[in-house]
Amino acid sequence: MFLRMAWFANPFAYIAINTLVAMIPGLAAKLGLSTMLAGFCCSVWCFARLGAFFALWIWDGWHYRFRWLLVAYVALIGAFAVILLAPDLAALVLAQIFFGGALGLIYYSSLFYSMDISEAKGAHGGIHEAAIGLGNFAGPAIGAASLHFLPQQPNSGVFAVTILLLAGLGGLLVIRRLGR
Repeated sequence: MFLRMAWFANPFAYIAINTLVAMIPGLAAKLGLSTMLAGFCCSVWCFARLGAFFALWIWDGWHYRFRWLLVAYVALIGAFAVILLAPDLAALVLAQIFFGGALGLIYYSSLFYSMDISEAKGAHGGIHEAAIGLGNFAGPAIGAASLHFLPQQPNSGVFAVTILLLAGLGGLLVIRRLGR
């Protein structure tokens, strides 16, 4: 069950990542950030994710605990929306810390359970990578499609991807319920 939940959550994390990356130039322009400042201020999530990897490597209290994955996924959704709708630089940076931490736990869960649960570690690693590929494509495609069909709504991409992430949360809860 944990392996299925982690595999399910991981592409949604990459949906959020790749949608965010595509939106950074517009976000930086909205906040009036120079190219250099945008590079620093819009990369905080990368360092937060790296910090999460180190913390999760050292601390194993999150292993096989559904609440940690659930909290990370909910934080991912909230931080994603706050980042892309950020009214100021402080909100942008703070939300990225939560975003990166959530991404770290979701990604690390997928990789950890792929390697820990069964003997088919290589095949499971392949499924983990395929899930990332799905997320790389889906987020930007849905965001772009919503902007194409609703050009009068400048935040339609943010809302469409956030709704997709919420649907992923619903799927995660269904997997949890069926796995009991």
